[in-house]
Amino acid sequence: MFRQVARSFSTTSRRANLIADLYVKELKAFKPTPLSAADAQSATKPWKLPQPAKVPAVEAEGADALAAYDAQTVEVAASGSDAQVQDYKPDEWFVFPADEEPGHHH
Repeated sequence: MFRQVARSFSTTSRRANLIADLYVKELKAFKPTPLSAADAQSATKPWKLPQPAKVPAVEAEGADALAAYDAQTVEVAASGSDAQVQDYKPDEWFVFPADEEPGHHH
């Protein structure tokens, strides 16, 4: 007369995770100490203005050093042979090779 009723919901057993349990336990046990104004003050440095910049020594020499620099002769690396200069053509450095027509490949 009475029928056995089967459960229609499933249950899973809880898996023990030791690391996660320790982590949660330590998180619950942690009580941070409140910081006071003195603690915050000791953790920072007071701000002060930086020292003004000094004038570089090159600018202190003045116009005499600049005039001496302008009077110097310019050294050129390729001043030895004129033949190399005449053979140089500036448009030859970027020349594409001529495309060969493809042969009849089967």
